[in-house]
Amino acid sequence: MKILCLYNNECAIDLFEWLKRQGHDIILKSDRLNFEWCSNNRFDLTVSYTYRYILSEDLIQALNYNVVNLHNSLLPWNRGADPNIWSIVDGTPRGVTLHYMDSGLDKGQIIVQEIVEDFPNETLKTSYDRLDLMAKAMFKKAFKYVDYWDTMKKVAEGKGSYHSVKDGVKIKNIIDTYDMTVSEFLEKIKILGLGD
Repeated sequence: MKILCLYNNECAIDLFEWLKRQGHDIILKSDRLNFEWCSNNRFDLTVSYTYRYILSEDLIQALNYNVVNLHNSLLPWNRGADPNIWSIVDGTPRGVTLHYMDSGLDKGQIIVQEIVEDFPNETLKTSYDRLDLMAKAMFKKAFKYVDYWDTMKKVAEGKGSYHSVKDGVKIKNIIDTYDMTVSEFLEKIKILGLGD
């Protein structure tokens, strides 16, 4: 398969290298896509993981509607930016999701998802790293069934939640280090009256 791999965080590279080792032709892209380039390259599949740009309906169409996103939340919870931080702040279910992309942000039909449990004494960094590892492991298991993804997809249930990059500015300003424990982070949020 010829697979377009979209990313902005280096943590995604080893997943895409895994696809290459499986014998697939991968094209890595971290800049903004354009319609003509997507139409001319004819990809069999597009995989987005940590990609920061929203794909418009015309780009998704140019990619033959075969675009999936790996998102570090249990959709429909924590759609958008910083899902790890918001699952902690809002106390919402944590997990990882592989879903088809459509013009709604993190609203496409779900292929597979897994709940990720909280660990005592976890830091912001270790909680993010664990979601990253779980997401990549889940993707690798699900990829065995890539030919069936279209029949596996389902609509997310419930309203969930959404946060933009702008929503997280005040929250992220209180983070001195990502080695801060989750309990220390929550205490700071409570003292400053941030969050819900």
